[in-house]
Formats: sequence, C-alpha cells, structure tokens
Amino acid sequence: MIKPFGPSILETYLPENILQSFLILTDDLLNDPNRKSHGKYLVGQIQEEPLISNEILRRHDVFDYLKAMFAEYVLASASVNADADYQQDVSQFQASSGYQNPVTVDIQAAWLVSQKGGEYNPIHNHSRATLSSVLYLKVPEKSGANTIPNKVETDGDIEFVEGSTLPLQNATVRTSPEVGKFLIFPSYLLHLVYPFQGEQERRSVSINASHQL
Repeated sequence: MIKPFGPSILETYLPENILQSFLILTDDLLNDPNRKSHGKYLVGQIQEEPLISNEILRRHDVFDYLKAMFAEYVLASASVNADADYQQDVSQFQASSGYQNPVTVDIQAAWLVSQKGGEYNPIHNHSRATLSSVLYLKVPEKSGANTIPNKVETDGDIEFVEGSTLPLQNATVRTSPEVGKFLIFPSYLLHLVYPFQGEQERRSVSINASHQL
C-alpha cells in the first residue's frame, strides 16, 4: 500500500498466469471485428478502447482474481491508518483458518486501452463506481525524444492528483508503467496519462468496481 497523500494506492504485480491470460484475452479482443467500443463513456484521446464484458473476464479465468484483489484493497485501506493493535487484529484475522474477506465487490466495467504514440488521457476520475484500477500488459520503451536536459521524462506515465500544493503536503504522485504492474485506487482520485512518442503499443486494462463493507 502506497500512501503519498490522503487515499491509499495499492501497487502490486500480476501473477504470471494472470498476466498471460490478460494478454490472450486482449489479443483476441483486438482481433475481433465485432468488438464494442467503450470510448464514448471515456475522456481519453485514444482510438482503441474496447469494452471487456464480465463474461469475457470469467471465460479467461481472471474475474475472481480481480474481485479478490479489490476486496483486499478495501480491507487494507480500512486498516492502513489504524493503530498498531487494530492492524495486528486484521493481520491475525487474515491469517486465520477459514479466512474469508467480508468485502462484497461488483465489477461495473472493464475496458482495454490500446494506446498509440501521441494519444493520452486528460485529467479525470471515474464517477460510476467506488474503486478503479489499471493493469499494464505491454509497455513501450521510453524514446527520450521529448527529454529536455535536467528534466524528468514523463512519456507514458500515469500521475495521480490529490488536493492542491500546500506546504508539507504532497499533491501528486507519478509512476511509470511496467509489464504486469497492477494499481488499485479510489474511483474519485484524479489521474492522467501522458502521451508517448513512437510506433509501439502501450496496452493496459482498466476496471471499475463498487464495494460494500
């Protein structure tokens, strides 16, 4: 759990079997001439954003994994600010035999983002859910074409924005995508994706979910 400001962000990596399942799933989707675009509901300046139905997620054996990860994120978020005794109670609860996460999760929408050079996502949040996420399947190498001396290259990075810049507070956090990286965060958290240069594909999947605890 990363806590650069108010809300926490879960950063983890997909197990190899889940990563491979998502690669096959998205290859099949991009080769499907009847794929349905989800782009009309999204702000991204991106051509290819096909919808991924829950049926497809189940068929490729990733649906239960996603629900479980969202549930674990909610439980961890509830205890990350708690005192040491409460955190120990949660850890013991998770380690107990017969442990079952009490969080109920419903996946609301999932879609593929097949981003090409020059495409980008402006700053936005996701209003029709309580939880959001992104997982990365293909990541182009940074070209360095836009790097200005003494500046950090941000091509293709995702940046989260919380509040404003005040003394002794973080307002933003930026992270570079990596193959297999999986981020979960509150749906209200503002975020943006920078464009990149080149002919390669930057492939990711975004998932929105709602939860009850």
